[in-house]
Amino acid sequence: MHVFYNNQKLSLLKATSKWLGFGAAMMISVSAYAISEAQTQNFARLMSASANQQNIGQIAGLIDDNAVISLTRQNKTITLDKNAYLQLLQKGWAESTHYYYTIHLNDVVISGDQARAQVVTTETWTNKDGKKVTLKSNSRATLVQSGNNAILLRMVSQISIN
Repeated sequence: MHVFYNNQKLSLLKATSKWLGFGAAMMISVSAYAISEAQTQNFARLMSASANQQNIGQIAGLIDDNAVISLTRQNKTITLDKNAYLQLLQKGWAESTHYYYTIHLNDVVISGDQARAQVVTTETWTNKDGKKVTLKSNSRATLVQSGNNAILLRMVSQISIN
């Protein structure tokens, strides 16, 4: 296939940029700002540090304002928005001591400004009765780009408590 512009044979790339003009430059610049694997791993690092410091403000900054978080345990599911999720965290922290949180992202798939990942978290704490509690969650999460950072947009979690 040959593409001509002003009776001159052009490569397909040149033809596309001539035809699209400024739009081609815009399309190229958009893809340059795609979310990266490093940003997703930085999200996990920041979430872990913020949770272990029980810093609700930093955690709030890692969650999109329109986030939807679905938690399932023993066939019961609750769906929370950002504010309800943050309130649940604060309530849990207030009723416990020796809180510790870990997070691992696996199978990260990046598409444009979104990343989907398998997320495994473990939370441990001592409850009011002095018993050690361990909560494990296996989740599927969608992270989106916000500035230079990845933030949580959607999460569907299966939870088990020992």
